[in-house]
Amino acid sequence: MSEHGQGVEEGRRKAARKCWKATKTAVIKDTWVPLLTLPWKCAFNCLCCSCRQAGIEASRWVWQCVQCWTPLSLTVLLLWLLYRPDRFHPTVDSASLASLDLNGNSLRYNLAVNLSFRNSNRLLSISYLDVGASASYNGTSLGLAGNSLPGSFRQGPKNTTVLHAVFQGMVMVADVQVQEGLGKELERERGSGAVRMRVRVDLTIMYKVIVKEIFFYSYECYLPFTPLPNAVFLSDSAPCFRV
Repeated sequence: MSEHGQGVEEGRRKAARKCWKATKTAVIKDTWVPLLTLPWKCAFNCLCCSCRQAGIEASRWVWQCVQCWTPLSLTVLLLWLLYRPDRFHPTVDSASLASLDLNGNSLRYNLAVNLSFRNSNRLLSISYLDVGASASYNGTSLGLAGNSLPGSFRQGPKNTTVLHAVFQGMVMVADVQVQEGLGKELERERGSGAVRMRVRVDLTIMYKVIVKEIFFYSYECYLPFTPLPNAVFLSDSAPCFRV
C-alpha cells in the first residue's frame, strides 16, 4: 500500500475511533438523548467503517461497534416497553339498569355506565382519537352509546377521565329461537338474583414513545345487577378485560 493510501486508512481509523468514543460516552452518561445530536454521518461511520477493515482489525472494530450500539438499543427497547399502554384497562365505576324487558319480539333496554380511563404514567399524555362503546345481553347486541361519548380527547399524565355512556332503545328479535333463549335466560337470571349485561369498549389511542404510534384496543366489561325493577349494580368497580 502506498504512503498516501496508508495515510487515508489511518485517518479513517482515527475518525471511527473518535466517533465510537463520543457515542459510547453519550450512551453511558446520558442514555440515548444526546446521541440524537450526533451527526448521522459520524454514526454511519461508526457502524460501517469496520466492514472495510480486514482480518483482526475488522473483528476488533466490529466488536467495538457492538459494544457501542447494544446499550443504546436496549435503552430504547426498555423505554418503549415501559411506556406503551399495554397495561391500560378502563373500569366501570358505576352503572344503572332502568329497564330490560322482552315483549314479544322486541327487547327494550335502558343502561347507563360510567367508564373510568386512568393514565398512570407520570410523563406522557394519551390522545384518544376515537372512543366507542356497545352493549349486549346474552349475545344479542342492544346498540351503541352514540353521542353520549366524546369523539376524541387528550388526557394528561397521572390523570383520570370518567365518561358517561348511555344505551337506550329497542331492538327487534326476529328469530323465534333467539326470542325463546332470551326469555328463558332473563327468567333464569331474575330467579338467581343477578342480571348480567356486557359492554364492549373500542379505543383508538395515540401514544408517543420516541415516535408517535397508534394503538387499537378492545375491552369487554361484565356488569352484574340485581333483578328489575329495582336493579342495583353489584360491584364497586368492575374492570374491563382486553379482547
